[in-house]
Amino acid sequence: MRPAVTRLSPSRNGLAARLSLLHALTFLSVGIYIPFFPLWLASRGVSDVAIGVLLTIPIVARVLAASGMAGLGDGRISPVLLLAGLNLAGALFYAAMAAQSDPWIIGLLMALSAMATAGVIPLADMLTTAQVRAGAGIDYGRVRLWGSVSFFAANLLGGVVIARQGAGIVPLAMAACFACAALLALAAPSPPRGLSAVPAQGTPRAGFGAAFWWAIAAVACINATHGALYAFGSLHWRNLGYSEEAIGGFWAVGVGAEILLFLVAGGIVARGVAGLFWIGVGGVAAMIRFGVMAFDPGPWLTLVLQCLHGFSFGCLHLGAMAVVSALAPDGRRAAAQGRLVAVSAFASAAATLISGPVFQNHGALVFLAMTPLAVLGCVFAALAKRNLPGDTG
Repeated sequence: MRPAVTRLSPSRNGLAARLSLLHALTFLSVGIYIPFFPLWLASRGVSDVAIGVLLTIPIVARVLAASGMAGLGDGRISPVLLLAGLNLAGALFYAAMAAQSDPWIIGLLMALSAMATAGVIPLADMLTTAQVRAGAGIDYGRVRLWGSVSFFAANLLGGVVIARQGAGIVPLAMAACFACAALLALAAPSPPRGLSAVPAQGTPRAGFGAAFWWAIAAVACINATHGALYAFGSLHWRNLGYSEEAIGGFWAVGVGAEILLFLVAGGIVARGVAGLFWIGVGGVAAMIRFGVMAFDPGPWLTLVLQCLHGFSFGCLHLGAMAVVSALAPDGRRAAAQGRLVAVSAFASAAATLISGPVFQNHGALVFLAMTPLAVLGCVFAALAKRNLPGDTG
């Protein structure tokens, strides 16, 4: 008798493809913003000090708006329509920004765009994890990895385009990315019935328990350990004498490790509160990665440490998606994703601000200064496990 061959059904393939494209377009604008938006600000005559101030505006806006914007998807507004509308708003604000040179107007438009789009990534994650929990056969990691691929492609292609067209094209390119994401969002699958249902009128909404908040704190602390790397990693490597090509290679290895982890370990998201273990794995990886990085380990060991990004970020993210989806009350999963983003953004902003004077005065020891956050995150993950309700899975 021939063994049965398990294949994804066309509908499941189509579902995964739609969600993969959604994540890809969601992160395309991020891949342009992080490396190239400061260049556009400089091209508009904005001073270095003003650039630093302006770049903090989106972080603060996400802290304030992420939870509320994403939480709208748990109400009477369809999360699919909400996602499309938020992306469209982002497109309009960045298009309006293209012709501006006044830092005050740019700052206002940045704040408005950040508040509007703060719910985009949480909603995309909610739509995907809802399908995972419904047993649709979707592997979250293999869907989400296309966001990382898109981010990487935007880094490469954006550099080529800007070299030819100039930095002035940056806000228009971002507006185009958001507009495409808005159109594609309309084709995104709605959450399965029951997973985002609004409670019946007069029924009090369930609250977020202690385990949920300990898990959120764990993820925020461990994720914040990357703050010094994102802010000063390239400067640190340049100070050590590495070429621009080598520095680019270090970053590429980290993104490649993240993509590989999502490819092979995406099933973590379907494991519910067992994701707490993987959050702890991310914390341990962060301790090793940034603890060793503080002591100039040389080029080859630096490459190995960059491979740990697959664990310090990849395992952390997959574990977070599993735990947040499992511990969020029915009807509040979009709000739960928003709370995760808001708390993580606050912790990362604080770590980034603190890392500035530490790097200025102590150089590479700034990375060692991040390791206590990883330790704290592991402690919080253990506290989340101790406070688990008996019926989660």
